[in-house]
Amino acid sequence: MKILKGLIIVLLLNATFTHAQHYTSPIAGGVDVGAGVGSHSWAPSIMYHEEIGSQRLPWLRLGLGFRAWGYYAGRTNLDTKRIAGIEDYLEYRDVSINGISFLAGVNVSFWKLDIGVNTDLLGLTYGSKRHGYYEKNVPTNGTGKPYYDKWLASKPTLFNALPLALRRNSGQSEAFVRFKAGRRLGVKVGYTYGRVTYTTKKIDGFNVYLDNSQRHVSKVYGLPYAAVAFAVGD
Repeated sequence: MKILKGLIIVLLLNATFTHAQHYTSPIAGGVDVGAGVGSHSWAPSIMYHEEIGSQRLPWLRLGLGFRAWGYYAGRTNLDTKRIAGIEDYLEYRDVSINGISFLAGVNVSFWKLDIGVNTDLLGLTYGSKRHGYYEKNVPTNGTGKPYYDKWLASKPTLFNALPLALRRNSGQSEAFVRFKAGRRLGVKVGYTYGRVTYTTKKIDGFNVYLDNSQRHVSKVYGLPYAAVAFAVGD
């Protein structure tokens, strides 16, 4: 995923530079309805997007949009960040999270193809409270000792920013190819890279920390993605 992150950064920098130019190309908009699917998980999404190109670089288009998305999986381990060699995890029977995000993207357009990337910038997530099992099979005396071998209540993070880069956040990014099969209809295939994060809930008014003094547990996932693309506007 370092390649994807690097591509996003380079393309966004190029798009920011060309933003100083006069944008004269018409705005192109659309709605993509699809899902990423794995062996034990899936991530449906509906994305509305608008892109605009410059007169000097009409093939390079900068876009903004909104994404309503979800992630649903079976047995899953969500990990804490490794600190001083310690990385804890909570084991879940299943996880589910829903979100709505504001996103930015860049794509290159030629012939009937759009090739690009997008990533969530800000978003809200919600979902059912889930209990994760805090399994400890080694004798330790860390911060989380009172909760060893217990089911701990947790919930998805509410406010999120830059989930591609910041661990304590949830959201999605995409690398994709969109093919315009007709004037209004197309297909889109790609790869969805996402992060899902839960936070332990308080017990008797006190925060619940694991051994490395963290409350957030997360997982990154990658899923092949396919969607139907609908053009909007002229």
